[in-house]
This record gives sequence, C-alpha cells and structure tokens, in this order.
Amino acid sequence: MSGERTGAFSGAFFSYGFRPFFLSAGCYAPIVIVYWLGVLSGGWPAPSGASPIGWHGHEMVFGWAVAALCGFLLTAVPSWTSSQPVTGAALAFLWLLWLLGRAGIWFAASLPSGVGPALDLLLIPGLLICVLPPIYRNKEPRHYVFPVFLLVFWVADLLSLLPYTSAWPDRATTGLYLGTYVLIVMLTIIGGRVVPNFTRGALRAQGKEQGVETSERAAKAAILGVVFALAFDLVVRSWPGAAFGKLLNGAVALLVAVLLGLRARGWRFQDTLDNPLLWILHVGQGWLIVAFATRAVSSLTGWLPPTAGFHALGAGAMAAMILAFMTRAPLGHTGRPLRATRVTTFSYLLVIGAGAARVVSPLLPASWQLPGLVLAGSLFAAAYAIYTVEYFPILTRPAVR
Repeated sequence: MSGERTGAFSGAFFSYGFRPFFLSAGCYAPIVIVYWLGVLSGGWPAPSGASPIGWHGHEMVFGWAVAALCGFLLTAVPSWTSSQPVTGAALAFLWLLWLLGRAGIWFAASLPSGVGPALDLLLIPGLLICVLPPIYRNKEPRHYVFPVFLLVFWVADLLSLLPYTSAWPDRATTGLYLGTYVLIVMLTIIGGRVVPNFTRGALRAQGKEQGVETSERAAKAAILGVVFALAFDLVVRSWPGAAFGKLLNGAVALLVAVLLGLRARGWRFQDTLDNPLLWILHVGQGWLIVAFATRAVSSLTGWLPPTAGFHALGAGAMAAMILAFMTRAPLGHTGRPLRATRVTTFSYLLVIGAGAARVVSPLLPASWQLPGLVLAGSLFAAAYAIYTVEYFPILTRPAVR
C-alpha cells in the first residue's frame, strides 16, 4: 500500500500514522481508567500536580483521545490530499512527543514547575506541521477547518493545564469542555461524511438498489447547530446564575438533537445490523442525538444532572466513534477484509454498555453510584484492552498485500 515501506529505522510500525497512535490509544485508555478507578475507590493519589478529576479529564481528552485524533488525521489527510503519509523518523518523533506529554503529566509534581505542561503542549504543533502543508496545497476548502480545530484544541489543552502552574485554576474545566467540544464537532463533521458513504458502498456491494439518502441542507444545519450549541454552552457555563440562559441552552440542545436526527434519517441504519463495522458508526452518531436530547432534558426540566449530556458526548459518542475508526481503518489500510470479528463486535457492545452505565450511574441511589462508575469504567477499559490485544498484530506487522 502507499506509504507501507520498511527501512532500518521505520519498519512496519512507523509506515503509517494509524499504527503507533491507534495502538497507543488502545493501550492508554485502560491504563487511565483503571488508575482512575483506583483513585475513586482505592484512595490512590492522582499522579500529577492537579486535582484527581482534573488529571482524569485531561488524560482522557488530551491523552487518549488526542492519540486517536493523531492516528486518524495522519491517515486521512494523505487520502484527502493524495499526498505521501508521514513515515519513518518523522512519525517516530511525533509519537515521541505524545509519549513525552504523557510522562510530563504523570510526573508533573516531580518536575520543575511548568515543565510537565510544556511537554504536553508540544504534540499539537508537531501534528500541525505535518498536516497543514498537504491540506493547503490540496486547495480543498472543506478541509481548511481541521487545522483551525487543532489550534483551538491546543488552546483548550493550555487552559486545562493552568492548574499545574497555579494560574487560573478555574479555567481548567473550561479547557476540558472546550477540548471535548472540538473533538465532538470534528466527529460530527467526519461522521456525516463517512457514515452515509460507507453505508452506501456496503449496500451497493450487496446489490441493493435503493441508495442511502443524505440531505445537504440537513447536514449543514446539523453541523452549524452543533457548533452553536456547544459554543453557547461554554458561555452559559461561565454565566451560571442566569436562569434564562439555562433554558435557552436547553432549547438549543433540543433543536440540535432534532437536526441530527433529520440528518441521519436517510442513512438506513436498519440495513447495517449484519455489519458491525457499519452499525457501530451509526451508533456513535446516534449517541450525539442522545447527548443533546439529554442536555435538553437537564436544562429544561432539571430531571437529569447537568453532567449527563457531557458524559453522553464523551463516554458515549466519542468512545464509540473512536473505537469504530480504530477498528475499521487498519483493516482497509493493511489489505485485510473489512469484516469485524466476534471479538471486535464484543468490544463494541462493551463500549456501548460503558457509555450507558456512565450516563445512568448519577441517577442511581447514592450507595449505587460508585459501583455504577466502576462498572462503566471497567466496561470501557475492557473494550479497549480487547482492541489492543486483537489489533496488535495488525498494527505492528506489514500489510498483507
């Protein structure tokens, strides 16, 4: 395949961006969650100079999810722009920046002030250096937004790291939410492209005549709605005393849930139930609808906790979509059939269960909430641990063609 070459330094592992970064995301997710469960239920100390919740949130968004983001963009951008992928020493160096960032956060308390956060902030600039030139040489306007997203994501990371330097600790939560929302917008855009396209291709291969329908107007309205709703939520979050703002936030979230539902109406989810690689993509996009509907109920009625919608985005949509991309892309780019094994399908069920448990656990009686969180974390960790074991040979060995 293009870019799949070996050499004294690179080998198969550094022949494409999805290899080191998807494997890292698969390995790191269980590590962070298991340690977090130890902090919650076993009294383990948070491994950094920030609060336990701050460390957990940062490493899920700017540690685990950013590894998956790097793997995706380093794989997708060459396909989008017909350019050569980043390989060999350059890819190894970018991966080293991710590793240094993780070490900087885990051992921030043992390092001179500011060194840990500084190490963590190196990755996104390195990724931008890799993806910016081919995107702008390609002159495709719809791709220009992704470098902008990366810049905003870097600012979010910076805000989330301020407590490590004792500056503006109240902005750490803003950074965490902003980083999550940038990823959600990207997943909304990318999902709107790949879900109907992949579904259309699979159904065509089965000889089914009726095509998958996608309304451009509904797609654009849904994306703009998501962007506006998430931006508005950040404003309302810093304006907590305004009841009208909270009600308006709920109304906007309800509208976005409807728009997302309209966008997905013609995607023919019912015809993908025999293809796990497809239905998990639909489920991931379905979580977006659930998340905004949950936020609407929370804001308009108070029947659900304010964090329910946020966890539906993170533990639901983000977790499912990332696993979907991390299982599909390596198969196609290494010449393997696009079929999910039973083991892969089981990991999908686990990650869906983890998202549901995380959203529901705060609704349980007080004595059941910690066990609910432990269940959610355990299911999530198991899903990604299974992925790591199953996909390790695929990610580390040469392509089969």
